[in-house]
Amino acid sequence: MGPGPSPRPGPARRPSRVALAVLLCAALLLSPPVRGAGERRRLACSTCRGIVDRFNQGLADTAKKNFGGGNTAWEEKTLSKYESSEIRLVEIIENLCDSSNFECNNMVEEHEELIEKWWFKLKKKYPDLFKWFCIETIEVCCPAGTYGPDCLACHGGSERPCHGNGHCDGDGTRGGDGSCSCKKEYTGQFCLDCSSGYFSSLRNETHSVCTACDASCTGCTGEGSEKCKTCASGYVKEDEKCTDRRLSKALDVKFVCFATQHYRCADSPRAFVIDTQGKKTVIATPFDLDQ
Repeated sequence: MGPGPSPRPGPARRPSRVALAVLLCAALLLSPPVRGAGERRRLACSTCRGIVDRFNQGLADTAKKNFGGGNTAWEEKTLSKYESSEIRLVEIIENLCDSSNFECNNMVEEHEELIEKWWFKLKKKYPDLFKWFCIETIEVCCPAGTYGPDCLACHGGSERPCHGNGHCDGDGTRGGDGSCSCKKEYTGQFCLDCSSGYFSSLRNETHSVCTACDASCTGCTGEGSEKCKTCASGYVKEDEKCTDRRLSKALDVKFVCFATQHYRCADSPRAFVIDTQGKKTVIATPFDLDQ
């Protein structure tokens, strides 16, 4: 009697919900972070710049390596061969990236032949490796003062991006939009206007200098307390100037002495002494000159 029919396979066993959750978490942890196009371009330039920096450091570290034994003629002959040798290049390339730096290792592996070509054939004609490799050949960076895929001039011009008063978005990379992030003193599309609390002390078509208003002002048109638009908290308007509210009470005193220690004030029978205590200023009790 022949063998009976094979048992019908049961339904495939599905992973439990817990197992699925674990697999999903592992996938998320192992997956590289998703980056936008602009961020990828910035990272590529930063990676390339780092490779060139490490290459130049490698050149310095291997200069006259293993020489200095005293035989000058032999050393000069041997050194001239080593300077442009494949051995030296390999030593430098091996130290271009940390083992954990995926972007760096990937870029070196992808473009190692270009680096070799530059080393053996082009470095005399193109001594600036960063310019030749990162900007002109693999095109992941731009010249300073330019940005974006086509290396357009930053706002304010490539010579002085943002008129020297801010940072150009994407400066030197193939990313960004060239817009300006101004320093705190400046505002506006091109960082030429003054922020609140600052006034223009110099302004022309290419330069702008903004200076902080006097501490007594919340806004001003120029230097000094007499140029305040409004007085800051703790100050009052007197004689067209913003004056410390505490000093305005000393109207019967000819002038006020500013000191870190009490000392006599000439030509005044009585006077207030301002005694600086850190950042706080207090008015002391009036005293007589003969004390």
